[in-house]
Amino acid sequence: MTHDDYKLLNSRRRTVLYYAISLCCVIALMVFASSLRPLPVEETITVDSTQATPQPVATVVHDGAFPIADPDIETAGDRVAAAVIYLKRRQSEPALNALQQAQVAANRAVTKKPEGSKTRDELISTNQEIERVKELIRKGRMGNAAKELKHVDQTLDSVTY
Repeated sequence: MTHDDYKLLNSRRRTVLYYAISLCCVIALMVFASSLRPLPVEETITVDSTQATPQPVATVVHDGAFPIADPDIETAGDRVAAAVIYLKRRQSEPALNALQQAQVAANRAVTKKPEGSKTRDELISTNQEIERVKELIRKGRMGNAAKELKHVDQTLDSVTY
């Protein structure tokens, strides 16, 4: 190697060394700056002593009890909700099984309701809608079935109370 080659090699080493030192300094400054935290602020609030104190609010007492939910209608709603989840996962067989269980629970609730009552009519209508949804699932139209089931679930919620 010639003398010029050594100068070039030393020049490159010097440049790399300067960049390495600069990088270390920047990293050290960043660590130092991030370790500095602002001092906690201490606030003092002065309250006017002549200000009136608020009056306590009386509690409200409710005499009536909550309506009692029919467990069969609740079960039907739960099974319909499970069917919606199965349909979102594209699982038709578990959805059909859940809908069958929902129909059985709704039929039990229908037998408990008096003839001609609004709740009974809504449950019968719900069972018919569930049957239509089952047909949609069998045809492979799961998106439409899921939308219909959400409506059925809302109907069952309104029937419950």
